[in-house]
Amino acid sequence: MAYDIPTVAAAMDQKIMQLQHITNNLANASTPGFKAEHLLMLNALQEESKPGDNAASLSSLVVDFARGISQRTDNPLDLSLQGDGFFVVQTKGGQAYTRKGDFTVNRLNQLVTQAGDPVVGEGGPITLQNGKIHIAGDGSVFVDESQVGKLRIVDFANRQNLRNAGGGLYIDDGTAGVRKVDQPDIASGSIELSNVNVINEMAGMIDIHRSFETYQKIIQTLTDLDKMSVSRVGKV
Repeated sequence: MAYDIPTVAAAMDQKIMQLQHITNNLANASTPGFKAEHLLMLNALQEESKPGDNAASLSSLVVDFARGISQRTDNPLDLSLQGDGFFVVQTKGGQAYTRKGDFTVNRLNQLVTQAGDPVVGEGGPITLQNGKIHIAGDGSVFVDESQVGKLRIVDFANRQNLRNAGGGLYIDDGTAGVRKVDQPDIASGSIELSNVNVINEMAGMIDIHRSFETYQKIIQTLTDLDKMSVSRVGKV
């Protein structure tokens, strides 16, 4: 394949987009419940491109929904899902889903996220009165000896169809295939940490840097060849 400057420039744009996702992953390496995102790209210098193709049409964003390790906090409102599934929260824009379980209580004594969105139970928002709070492994919520609700845990047939809404929240636009998790496994007093592998992300950053340097050299070589061609034509 004969390389040209626009093709190499498109490949450089792809690397920049990949780098943006890597830096975002690294920035959230300490964010509870964060899921790493990887932008998979077709190499514009190896694949035959058709006129009108652009970097966006050659990319695929993949979210790594693998579970992060759990960290013990001994706070009864900190919850981590030991298996598959998502907590359900009610935002101003509708229901959203998260594995970020560092919950708290608002002025109405409702169980909410750190952003103030109510956590949805099987019967709606969960209200916690004064007393000793205990959340069982199946999601049942107790205050002293009385059950006041049960967490609603769901999962999806096509998780990659979830849309990242920021803040650890995901939105289902109706294509992810939501289903209820009948037997959730919830640990109280611990939170799920980010699943970002810092070493792999740093290695990816180094690889992108090297690729970018190679593309710069190719562009410089093509530019020098163009100058040489123009110079020879002028002498004819």
